[in-house]
Amino acid sequence: MSGSLKKQSFRILIVDDDESTRRLLSSVLAAEGYECLTAGDIGTAESLLRQEPVQLALLDLYLGTSNGLNVLEMIKAAQPQCACVIMTAHTSIETVTKSLGSGAIDYLGKPLLIDDLLAVVRKVQAGRQHAARSSGADDGPETSIIGRTPKMLEVYRAIARVAPTEASVLILGASGTGKELVARALHENSPRAKLPFLPVNCGALPENILESELFGHEKGAFTGADSGRPGLFEAAHGGTLFLDEISETKPGFQVNLLRAVQEQQIRRVGSHKYTPVDVRIVAASNQDLSKLIRQGLFREDLYYRLSVVVIHLPSLEERRDDIPLLVQHFLKRSSLKNKRAVSISADALALLTSSTWPGNVRELENLVERLAIFCTSGEIGVADVERERLLVRSNGAPVPPAFTRLEDMERQHIIKILQEFGGNKSRAARALGIERKTLYQKARRLGIDLLVGS
Repeated sequence: MSGSLKKQSFRILIVDDDESTRRLLSSVLAAEGYECLTAGDIGTAESLLRQEPVQLALLDLYLGTSNGLNVLEMIKAAQPQCACVIMTAHTSIETVTKSLGSGAIDYLGKPLLIDDLLAVVRKVQAGRQHAARSSGADDGPETSIIGRTPKMLEVYRAIARVAPTEASVLILGASGTGKELVARALHENSPRAKLPFLPVNCGALPENILESELFGHEKGAFTGADSGRPGLFEAAHGGTLFLDEISETKPGFQVNLLRAVQEQQIRRVGSHKYTPVDVRIVAASNQDLSKLIRQGLFREDLYYRLSVVVIHLPSLEERRDDIPLLVQHFLKRSSLKNKRAVSISADALALLTSSTWPGNVRELENLVERLAIFCTSGEIGVADVERERLLVRSNGAPVPPAFTRLEDMERQHIIKILQEFGGNKSRAARALGIERKTLYQKARRLGIDLLVGS
């Protein structure tokens, strides 16, 4: 009895322009013993807030032409003690960041999972809510990170929490999962957003060139150094430096990088002078760095400097429910880019969703663009998808599907494509629908000698 009375003293305001959603949430929460108020627009919500104290507000982010963040600001002004949770079917890093930054304590994607909703309500009721800093709710540009599965929402939350800080971030994930997009999102939602974001692929450059690229060099430091040049650390001063594929660096280089990260000062190649720099470091790897540390290939002290916060990016296999959303996003982008509107049938979309993607989001994106380019009817069908899957070459011999997860088949497929193009790696990469950098990474992983294609 006492527990029931305690719940009844906990009042929840539901603000959503969809009447069925209001009825459903009100019914579920009332059955749990909570008192509910409902509003379909900002004006009604404001009127209710003037009349009743509210402990929790559940706010739809999009209220017709209005913005749920405006309601959040109004609530924070009228009833600062009220905890707010944002709900929306349109998730992105920006909306999560703005929601949390404007004072929301959590963010729920639609369709709502009742268990998740009740868990948030109980958390607030238990007194574990806390208000975050106030900020404006002006809309900003959307990033290319797409997804609303639970694992992607965790990534969004992590970005929203760490972006405003100065902490170094290590992004871990397989090739093609979008590590650079996450790094850019961290930068764009940080106080450094108006200053440079400079990416460098550590695996694409020999050690001596990488050192010169990052730290710069003095005139005469080596053959061909006809003049001095600042490195990326100096060029990124005040901003963010993204070190992609950090696992590809050699221990000797890692010593110099550790000093730069630790002391926030660099020494150009050929110089005895140290230059102070103010750079936030975001690093990324598709390899298990703890394994490389055990093998003596990566410095443990550098790892701990880079991994103050670690963000794990899920593979596309782990977020399969995002595939339809990604396909539609890539089709829209392709339509704008190529000035040609193309849709996709439900059956073709189901086939793409059920396929496996060793190349992750990048592989899916490349395939969707090819489908959009070669589609003749204006709508991509199952036959179009199957044709691209089989990749029938001029000799009529089909190759294994690009969706297989078996490494031996993937290896034979890559070797065959390399042989078809006479070892030309650029053409082979284009035929495979991947970047040249990814081809090198796959070759290393699968033991393919790119010089001979075998």
